[in-house]
Amino acid sequence: MRRFTMFCVMPRFCTCLLILASPIVACGDDGSADAEGSGSAATADTTADSVLPTTTDPMIECEPGLLRCADAVSLERCAPTGKLWINEPCASMTLCTPCEDESCTEDRCLGPCDSADELPSSAGCSFIANRQLHMVEEFNDGLVVANPNSNVQATVQLYLTPEGKSTEEPVGDAVVLDPLEAHTFELTTNFVQGYSSMFRTGGTHRIQSDVPVIAYHHAPVRMSLGNDSSLLLPESALRNEYIAFSYGVNSYPRNGEPTYFEVVALQNFTTLEWFPPVATAGNGLPVPFVPAGGRGELKMNRFDTVRIAASGNQTDIVSMRDVSGTVIKANKPIWVTSGSRCSRVPTRDVDVYPLGHCDPLQEMPIPLEYWGTTYVAAASPDRDDERHWWRVYAGKDGTEVTTEPVQAGTPFILEKRGDYMDLSVANGTSFVFQSDNGVFMPVQYLQSKRFDEYAPTAPGIIEPAEESTQIGDPAMYQMVPVEQFLSRYVFATALNFPNNYVQVIRTAAGPDVVLDGAAIDSVLYLPVGSGFEIADVLIEEGAHLIESDAPFGIVQVGYSGPGIDEKCELTEEYLDPMTGLPDQPCYSSYAYPGGMKSEPIYVP
Repeated sequence: MRRFTMFCVMPRFCTCLLILASPIVACGDDGSADAEGSGSAATADTTADSVLPTTTDPMIECEPGLLRCADAVSLERCAPTGKLWINEPCASMTLCTPCEDESCTEDRCLGPCDSADELPSSAGCSFIANRQLHMVEEFNDGLVVANPNSNVQATVQLYLTPEGKSTEEPVGDAVVLDPLEAHTFELTTNFVQGYSSMFRTGGTHRIQSDVPVIAYHHAPVRMSLGNDSSLLLPESALRNEYIAFSYGVNSYPRNGEPTYFEVVALQNFTTLEWFPPVATAGNGLPVPFVPAGGRGELKMNRFDTVRIAASGNQTDIVSMRDVSGTVIKANKPIWVTSGSRCSRVPTRDVDVYPLGHCDPLQEMPIPLEYWGTTYVAAASPDRDDERHWWRVYAGKDGTEVTTEPVQAGTPFILEKRGDYMDLSVANGTSFVFQSDNGVFMPVQYLQSKRFDEYAPTAPGIIEPAEESTQIGDPAMYQMVPVEQFLSRYVFATALNFPNNYVQVIRTAAGPDVVLDGAAIDSVLYLPVGSGFEIADVLIEEGAHLIESDAPFGIVQVGYSGPGIDEKCELTEEYLDPMTGLPDQPCYSSYAYPGGMKSEPIYVP
């Protein structure tokens, strides 16, 4: 007779264990043969195909190599002789789980990381990170890891695959995070060489945890003259198809080039393909040049990285130097990031406004499988009179997108996967994006700080005051579909920013959302469309817990202030030679979605 016992490593990760009340005395070849005393009715008949032991057969106890649960914390394996069972203890933090359906082939030891894979989200146990391309390579990137578990420590180890190699090595000692604690690993390796397309073996970081954690990438790690951030998805949530997000370089000199995307292979013998709407640069060893509308292909192994950058041939046409909308595919799961070294938002007529502020943009695109059909387009937390700039990407051919309330330029139809539409709305305007016939992805671009440094001598350079800000600079962040909202998040801010916000998106009049133990004041919520509301909440630097009884979404945004800030990380040319402190304001911003489920919605 079998009995079931429930064992829990932590409240969220429980495993139902099958314990055998009496020892198994014989094993059928396929596990389905009845044995005496099994509870099945015995029959007197046998068929001609029945195989019966004879007195000369050796005594076989079990099938060699067969695994079964011995108890809650150990397996036992049938010895090569088939005459005895050998005990194999489960690893720490795992429990023995019987195989009882078609999703498995044998009993196995499972732990919190395996449970996270079965309940996919932005929490996980293994994350890839590459240095992001920004203006000052000497300013380290930051890989922020937070422990979302309420009663279990997380042991996290950072690894680096040295450049030119394919085997990773540990970096320092493992870090133990208490519940709800965060830690920043500083990434000091080189960028992928140069600013154009390039291939590299190694140089990639990875973190491994013994329980699910969440991770974010801040580049640079501290507030500087140019920042942005990304939500990282665990290896278990990465997939095969993506769309690149970026924004055209639109200032003179074009010191922000290139726009690009980068791919890290997760498995050996990966075949990468990309289908760019603009020409992409090649180096011939081994990255090919690909014309606009063409197809690129590259063979990769685990921890190989390739950067694909827009070609520099079309130097006078902004849209032809923007890789946005490139369809990226592989025969195996891959890690993808995309952005630009420094983009000006919005693009302007350079004959009228030749100069402008730019900032690096980065985002780790959500795989196409997780895109949705309903998004709340929450206006970024208020910065003066800026407009809000959106770009909506198609995940499926012929996707029609509508808005509620209706915005200028909508509805519209995106003819092909990867096509996008630019929208601009007035300051403080939030609305809902919807589609009835395809998945899509809205991306918001924070506006550049208004350029007016040369006003006394060249007043024509001043950008429009009716759509400008003196706080922060550009950043780029994708939205999470309503279908992928969670009911609990742990998130962490970037470092040294004076203004950090969490933007909460919930259903109208939904249950309280509790931030660090206190319900968000209902007066902060503003209605959006007919079914949602948003609240912008100013928060302190560090890690935070936010939760509710119903699913909701969060976005994390940070801005520099309008004046000189001693915490701003600057190169020597921008420091006072007498004091060593900054002598100019630090215009910068960062933004990223705070977390998400990763349940398949769409099959590309």
